[in-house]
Amino acid sequence: MAAIRRTLPAPPELQSRWASVLEESGRRPEILALSDRYPEERSLVVPFLDIDRTDTSLADVLLEKPEEVLDAGQRAMRELLPVADPEAVGLRLRVVGLPPTAHRVIREIRESDLNRLIALDGIVRRVTEVRPQIRDAVFQCVACRTEFHEPQDEASMVFHEPLECPESQGGCGKTLGRTRFRLLPEKSTFVDAQRIEVQENPETLKHGAHPQGLAVMLTEDLAGKVLPGNRVVLNGELKSFQRASGGRGGAVRQATFDLLVLGKSVEWKQREYDEIEITPEEERLFLGFRGDPTVVDKIVMSLAPTIKGMEEEKEAIALQLFGGVEKRHPDGVRVRGDIHILLVGDPGVAKSQLLRYIAEVAPRGIYTSGKGATAAGLTAAAVKDDFAGGRWVLEAGMLVLADGGMAVIDELDKMTPEDRSAMHEVLEQGSASIAKAGITATLNARCPVLAAANPKWGRFTSDRTISEQIDLPPTLLSRFDAIFSIKDLPNQDRDRRLADGILASHREGEARIYAGTENVGTTGAPFPPDLLMKYIAYARRTVRPVLSDAALAALSEYYVKVRSQGEEPNAPVPITARQLEALVRFSEAAAKARLSNEVSVDDAQRAIQIMQNFLRRVATTEGGKLDVDLVQSGVSHSQRERLDIVIRVMQELQERTDGAFSVEEYVEAAERAGVPKNRAEALLQTLRNQGEVIETRTNRLQLVRF
Repeated sequence: MAAIRRTLPAPPELQSRWASVLEESGRRPEILALSDRYPEERSLVVPFLDIDRTDTSLADVLLEKPEEVLDAGQRAMRELLPVADPEAVGLRLRVVGLPPTAHRVIREIRESDLNRLIALDGIVRRVTEVRPQIRDAVFQCVACRTEFHEPQDEASMVFHEPLECPESQGGCGKTLGRTRFRLLPEKSTFVDAQRIEVQENPETLKHGAHPQGLAVMLTEDLAGKVLPGNRVVLNGELKSFQRASGGRGGAVRQATFDLLVLGKSVEWKQREYDEIEITPEEERLFLGFRGDPTVVDKIVMSLAPTIKGMEEEKEAIALQLFGGVEKRHPDGVRVRGDIHILLVGDPGVAKSQLLRYIAEVAPRGIYTSGKGATAAGLTAAAVKDDFAGGRWVLEAGMLVLADGGMAVIDELDKMTPEDRSAMHEVLEQGSASIAKAGITATLNARCPVLAAANPKWGRFTSDRTISEQIDLPPTLLSRFDAIFSIKDLPNQDRDRRLADGILASHREGEARIYAGTENVGTTGAPFPPDLLMKYIAYARRTVRPVLSDAALAALSEYYVKVRSQGEEPNAPVPITARQLEALVRFSEAAAKARLSNEVSVDDAQRAIQIMQNFLRRVATTEGGKLDVDLVQSGVSHSQRERLDIVIRVMQELQERTDGAFSVEEYVEAAERAGVPKNRAEALLQTLRNQGEVIETRTNRLQLVRF
């Protein structure tokens, strides 16, 4: 339905009505303080509700004619000052908190919204540099030397030049063909300007829909304050402008117009997940789970219920969805609360299906595959923007857009090492530092990462350790809180249960198709996907648990007990402080899932169980001892000892021979030194791959650093 157009009151009437609104809402002291702090601060922020409460008709006209009404409000601000101040012309009025009727989804903007005040809720995708924009151009007529003003349109992308020397400003009246006009930049008026692109929030899109964006022009004190990845509510006036395309006969004006929003105010999202609406009935339902010790198990059962098995992995992922508590110490050090998890499994164990399900359930979840991901696509890209005059601008990547949400990356092992290196800072610091095309910036990327990869040779084998078969650099592996290896080993009982579950899900799917209810959610899950997303969002924005004394004692006792295993002579280091911090994050996440403000002993024990599962799978040596170096450095304690032995063996062989040795001589000498044949051959191949051992001639090897 078309909007009702109201008649705009006369400017003096608008100004007096604004003065009444500002007086009744007690804004006079703020205006006086603002005038004293000018030009460091120049904007008075007024909630729309204050205007609507005092003068409803003025609020309605503001939405329809924002430019004229805001100009009248700024004049009213200057009139409230006790002494006329020439600098008060620069004071600005910013209206925030627009009503729901003014909020627009970018893809649903229509011509009826033109020239109206609208609010866009989205994520900043691209920003340009702050540059001066001319507002009032001063020209000089070459013929009569008269200087005159030519105002510029803020919404137009074209610079307007005069067609004649205006007699109204004391000019000679000659047209452009009879004289020339020279721009005087030093006498013209400029303002700071920045163009940004606001994109729809990913979580509001339908599955498979491409997010749409809209250009926004920010000027004066609004410019230079937003970064790519910021989630904002942008209030502004929707304008249209005509673009021209090049043709043989010159510029050809197009019949369709482009859209541009003139930003009037910006509201930053301070709390996470505010855009996910939760009804009072749903909130009462959620509060019924507070203190329920079985709620985590119910959530685990609700995660991809058609994918049978992987209960340990699902439990860790369930806690990852809730996350720990971020801390900031007085010295400025930030301790992340996000939990990072890596799944490394054989083909066909439904890793990708599980990841896609998590991306759908997680609030603000974004999914990508490593095969099509680059470093620029993950962090930020520097691109040339025609709208910005061909200058380089920053465009946010996947991890920056997932700030405050969750990033899901499949096929992590298929990414190139150069592209994977971009993730190190994001995983540990929650930020992405960019230095590209002369642009240096640090963008927020505070999001948990759930990643999946395949083993080095496609499938896990029994003749090598798990760590040797994970084809990822140790520097990246050490930043994951938990790593799970998923083996597809034949087992008659387990295979029968898995087959029955898969076939039952197929039968259920066929029954729904024949019943004409293909889109019905999965039955039998305690939490349907939509309700689970809202429950996670509610827990993350309302609960900040604190460790109880009993939970602290349980975590401390476990950490010290496991560390004591490394006190034996030549024993490996079982765990480090990184695993202790991971235990804290998992414990806090378990308390969040229960909507509890205190971490209990049961929460700590659940975290310990997850950590034990992780260490048992990935960080256990052949002798059954824990060795965290398998994950953090890629080389276990025993491997380092064997490496020292084989290098010493090679050095002795080279001393006794002509400086080279054969493979057979090396293997025999290594076996005499206590290194099994298969391990000696594997270490030799490792040294050859690293360039430490070279083949000087056929079957003659030489140690480079001898």
